[in-house]
Amino acid sequence: MTSTSQRRYPVLASSALLIATLLLSPASGTVMANQTGNQQAAARLPENQLSEKAKRTEQKLQMLFPALDDTSRYVTLVTKDQPVYEILYEKNNEFFAIANIHAETGKLLTYHWDDKDLENPDDKLAYNSADTFMEGWIGEMRSLYKVTRVPAGDVIYSRYVNGIEVVGDEFRLSVNSAGQVTYVSAGENTLTNINPADFLPPAQAMKKDQLSRFIPPQLQLMYILDENKTDLVYNTVGSHYLDAVTGAELIPNRQYITWRWKPISLTPGGKVVKVKNEQEATRIYESEFGISLKGSTFNGVRDEKERVYVSPDENEVLFTKDGVVIGFISNSNAEPQKGKPTLSEKQALEKAVQFLQPYLKQEEKEFYYMVNPDTQNPHEYVVEFVPSVEGLPLIYGRSIDIGVNGVTGKITDYYQKLHQNPAKLPDKRKAVSIDAAAKALSEKPTELLYIYPFINGKRLAKPVLAYCIDGNNINALTGKVEE
Repeated sequence: MTSTSQRRYPVLASSALLIATLLLSPASGTVMANQTGNQQAAARLPENQLSEKAKRTEQKLQMLFPALDDTSRYVTLVTKDQPVYEILYEKNNEFFAIANIHAETGKLLTYHWDDKDLENPDDKLAYNSADTFMEGWIGEMRSLYKVTRVPAGDVIYSRYVNGIEVVGDEFRLSVNSAGQVTYVSAGENTLTNINPADFLPPAQAMKKDQLSRFIPPQLQLMYILDENKTDLVYNTVGSHYLDAVTGAELIPNRQYITWRWKPISLTPGGKVVKVKNEQEATRIYESEFGISLKGSTFNGVRDEKERVYVSPDENEVLFTKDGVVIGFISNSNAEPQKGKPTLSEKQALEKAVQFLQPYLKQEEKEFYYMVNPDTQNPHEYVVEFVPSVEGLPLIYGRSIDIGVNGVTGKITDYYQKLHQNPAKLPDKRKAVSIDAAAKALSEKPTELLYIYPFINGKRLAKPVLAYCIDGNNINALTGKVEE
């Protein structure tokens, strides 16, 4: 790739309005045919088209990175959790670079050039090269961002309004020792809103000493099993973000994971499934769990107390301990089927309970559970069960994890950890009150931030002024926040 030059990093626009229109306005709904790059590749895929917004973003990329001019170009529309164009650039039939552009907004999500230069630049060169690129990419709006340098050699641009950081509104750039930008990524909220009037002044936030009464819903009393002992703690199970005016909890991201445990009573069946060899493992897998190996047979890959059986194509795995089946992973069950409705969290829980109950021991009746989306697979839920001990959840000990395909309802994975419950537990009657724990947490450093919270899975268009509270546990016996 060429060295740093004015041609490589031109200032494309000086108008904030023009840049905002280019990057932020909603898609017009018109899909334009691919007119650049490899035309033969464009004919192979019906998705090999770019929306008008995405096309204009890619044209900017080519202006900023002229080495892309003589590359072959392949476009795929990926719709995993949002519509994204994945543009692969090849040179001499080898990978050269890749870009991911949001199909509707045209926002550049990531750009990566396969650079062989692994040396980090000095600070001055890194800052100068990154600044030149940013001026070319967003023009005068570069002045809205503060710049920091991380030890790995990256340069990060974070946006601040009223002296307060806007969470997720950032750019991260990597620069090589020649001063060339080799990687660009934009945060989820980058340039979501550029109207200063939409940012509530910090003077309207409640005083920090008023926060403690809003923190109790963020806490849950539980036992945490450590290596040598069991602690009784108030665990911070909420999002850690509170509306700075109302105190309401705010959900910070689309695939929010909750750490709050809910009680549930189950009906154990006491069923034990045993396996001695590969043939039995194959038969049990198909008859007990209804997952076909398509004529093949499991291979035993570890002949110890915990033996693992793997199918020849490695799509199916069965776990045993002392000859008893304790779990499996099924990639065939994980495949989504288009056209079917997605299960709700409640339905996913019902599927997990229906599957699990036959294999529980007779004494295993009381559990706590949580249901979360799989962050790697938007079509899947992760349902986790932990024992209820003295009426409280016990975590980091015995647990049962079950994956549920959110489209088909099939069980994609199941694993039962067989740790014993601790013999000695702290006395929960000696725990400080939840209000005392909340007060201790509120006295820790608390940061004001602007965030774009999600309501019913949709992100608000305007930022909300929020307090970010400390996420550490509170020792329930001493009332002190753990460090």
